Amino acid sequence: MVEGESEKIYSFGYSAILITCILSVFIGKGNYILFSLTRNDTIFAALIGFLLSFITFFMIKYIISKNNEEDIYALNERIFGKVLGKAFNIALWIGFFIVGIVILYNMADFFNTEYLPETSVEYLKILVLLPLVYICTKNISTVIKMNQIFAVVSIILVLIGFLGIFPSFELRNFEPVLSSSKSDIIKSSITYFILSIVPLTALLVCSKKNIKDSDRLNGNLLKSFVFSHCILIAIIATTILTLGAEYLNIFRFPEYIALKQFSLFNILERVENILALQYYFNCVGLLSFLYYFMIKLIPPTKYKRYYSIVIALLQFITTKVIFKNTVTFIEMIEKYFAYSVGIFIFLPLIFTFLKLILLNRKKMT
Repeated sequence: MVEGESEKIYSFGYSAILITCILSVFIGKGNYILFSLTRNDTIFAALIGFLLSFITFFMIKYIISKNNEEDIYALNERIFGKVLGKAFNIALWIGFFIVGIVILYNMADFFNTEYLPETSVEYLKILVLLPLVYICTKNISTVIKMNQIFAVVSIILVLIGFLGIFPSFELRNFEPVLSSSKSDIIKSSITYFILSIVPLTALLVCSKKNIKDSDRLNGNLLKSFVFSHCILIAIIATTILTLGAEYLNIFRFPEYIALKQFSLFNILERVENILALQYYFNCVGLLSFLYYFMIKLIPPTKYKRYYSIVIALLQFITTKVIFKNTVTFIEMIEKYFAYSVGIFIFLPLIFTFLKLILLNRKKMT
């Protein structure tokens, strides 16, 4: 990856990352966990989780505003010292590595289940990793431009999907309203909040100095953040309206099953495989950014161009060892995914945020 002037980016493209990253974290993974907890009440849990996610948004916004020259790695080492700072950085690295392996396996499992049932999951994982290895040899501006294109394509496909499955909506599918227990709704809301932390924290791999129009950054980040969650909540709502509570927990990829109801003017039908490509675009967009985040922590050497290959191999081996099959994968993401994000990503972020507040108060006194 080339550093320097080629790293200059615009706030609009930087903010657009949130669209691909938020949809990637939730569709096929996060939403499955939410539906398993609260079924048709997931729409209420998502709304609460969205409001809670503003906490993280303003934390990220504060960290960016108080840190013009450094990425999150350099910032942590400066304010906590090398030992503690590196510990927090390694925790973040592990957190994003976990998110990466979950997305990788889930993508391969999706394509194996819905597209290529006769193809080995291991082979599909290799097909996913190969373009990532190449993409991550480029600089951050290339990764961001790619995410920007993916975001536009994804939005178009989502809108077409909404239009085509609208006739299948049944308002009665929201019933019975609030049938889930209060504890499950709270748990689902917190899960939504925790998972929404991933794309926001990933933004901190770039420093504000690399953004040409940084004066527009706050406004563009807020717009992209709200817009992304509005799309996500709309996807959750349309999935419920199309399938109903009794079917949400039956299917592994309920959003894809909902797309099977697509019919545009009774002419265009059976296009769910094309519309579902948005999932691939979003996941590749997030994975490429996570790879950049992980590579940034490794000290630069003459072998830096091979770092993405090493990470890809680690993720390939890890998924093979940990996720023996789809059943174990589902069990693990239901039990541990949100906790892993909370421990390895959210906790270091909280410490960084609080430390910056303390340092800022000392400067003011």
